[in-house]
Amino acid sequence: MTQECSPTSVPEPDPRERAIAHTVGQPDLMARILLARGFEDPQKIRAHLAPSLRSLHDPFSFAQMEKAVDRIRKAISDNERILIHGDYDVDGITGTVLLLKLFALIGADAKPFIPTRRDGYSFTEASVRAVKEGNFTVCISVDNGTNACRHIDQIQALGCDVIVTDHHGTTDNVAAAFAVLNPRLHDAGYPDRELAGVGVAFRLASAIAKSFSQTRSISAEFREFLLDCMALVALGTVADVAPLRGENRIMTFHGLRALAASRNPGIRALLDSAGLSNRSPDAEDIAFRIAPLINAAGRMGSALEAVTLLTADGYSEAQEAAKALEKHNRNRRQVEKELLELARAQATGSEDSVLVLSGDGWHSGVMGIVAARLAETMHKPTLLISFDGDLGRGSGRTPAGFHLREALHACKEHLVQYGGHAAAAGLEIEKPKLEAFKQKINQVADEMNRSRPTIPIDGHAGFSEFEPHLLRKLDQLGPFGAGNPRPTFASRGVKLVGLPHVDSRGRDLRIRVAQDGIVIPARLRNGAAHFETVRELNSEVEIIYTPRVSRRGEDGPIEIYILQLRQPREARDLDQESLAEDLILP
Repeated sequence: MTQECSPTSVPEPDPRERAIAHTVGQPDLMARILLARGFEDPQKIRAHLAPSLRSLHDPFSFAQMEKAVDRIRKAISDNERILIHGDYDVDGITGTVLLLKLFALIGADAKPFIPTRRDGYSFTEASVRAVKEGNFTVCISVDNGTNACRHIDQIQALGCDVIVTDHHGTTDNVAAAFAVLNPRLHDAGYPDRELAGVGVAFRLASAIAKSFSQTRSISAEFREFLLDCMALVALGTVADVAPLRGENRIMTFHGLRALAASRNPGIRALLDSAGLSNRSPDAEDIAFRIAPLINAAGRMGSALEAVTLLTADGYSEAQEAAKALEKHNRNRRQVEKELLELARAQATGSEDSVLVLSGDGWHSGVMGIVAARLAETMHKPTLLISFDGDLGRGSGRTPAGFHLREALHACKEHLVQYGGHAAAAGLEIEKPKLEAFKQKINQVADEMNRSRPTIPIDGHAGFSEFEPHLLRKLDQLGPFGAGNPRPTFASRGVKLVGLPHVDSRGRDLRIRVAQDGIVIPARLRNGAAHFETVRELNSEVEIIYTPRVSRRGEDGPIEIYILQLRQPREARDLDQESLAEDLILP
């Protein structure tokens, strides 16, 4: 039965909203979002809604790009052996494949090497052996190497020049490589600091392509190649949770189109395995369907299996490689489930601000995933550490509002090594230092005064404003992901209608919400644990949510994803501060 809610008003819009909407020919709701995200100039708005590859910076903006390209061109001319030193995640794998394909197009002698998780991240003793045994004279890293000082010194002592392409690391102890291309370094010279590892590799490929023309213009053959490789850039950028703004958004925008149109046998087989053969994939499909398949190779087998898939010459070969990844992914799910149970049992009852969970022989390939699940459900930074004897390797994930790599930096005296990003990081630690590390990182967390992060909203909205055709127009603001979330609104005077039920995965709550007589199906993220609380709610609530066009349409053309829900104490204007108080969920 549909229940009526008491009438509620939407706050008066910004007076600039209608003017911008009229000027750029967009709906008022689009103008509201653009204003909230800092876009007011019509020219910039038009450029934002139609991302152009012409807006990418000159790859030679990198201070050491000229040096790197000259060395690579010499290696190609002299038929030297080139080693592509990748990484075992999607970002590193796609960047490795991109450079392999470039060198195959040019006719250069290039081979891939990706260390195993057992070897450890970045350059290791295994890397040194690979260079020595293969008589390589040029080594190009992808997604690693910035701070690998000792091993890069050893490799260069063998007579092999190392060119680092990376987006990790700090400006402390940068390796003395032949050239370093890392936009995060203060002296890198590149205007956009947020590129993923595959993005840096793509910029190197672009520079090499330009170098074959005296006028530094890209030939038709190279242009077609680079456009096709945008698919790889989209895969790696989204999978690495790089912010989808600036050049990352431009490249991912075009990369998703390249992905859908790709004739690459490996990509076609990958899309088939992910159940995406009949529609164009979006960024969420990469994150939740495609990336897990590619990652499964490095987690449960060898990352080179994913390289084999993406470099396959024919569909039959690619299909066999994709089936191997599917099997790895099934195994990964089982191992992940078992470790999640162990880690959750260890975490239950802990009052620590940061969860540091450890055990002997935990599978290194799934620790990051399990840490992410616990961080999401327990709303705490979470680190999982697996010990082999006295040496432990760990992976950490954190909700928004806590910079994990900075926290590890503050604890560096207790660690063998560490690295990563704000939301994800890795570490090595000796077992005798574990307890001191736990105490220190929790002290650091308390000093950071971490509070529940406020969810940014794009404004207030009423359910009456949502129509399927309008919501589809909002897709022009995508691709959506880290750094560029889906349009998010706040509404009050909302009633929960009917009984909630838990979805088939046992994580989300499916409910129906109503405002001013309009009823829309909704999903409450990670709400299964709050079933009883939601079932007993009988008053109006205020929600923060994202509206979407339903893919299935079984319950209607529109559905909303609720991110936060609160029960107001009194009638007042809806704003960020009031929404942060009196939270019911999550």
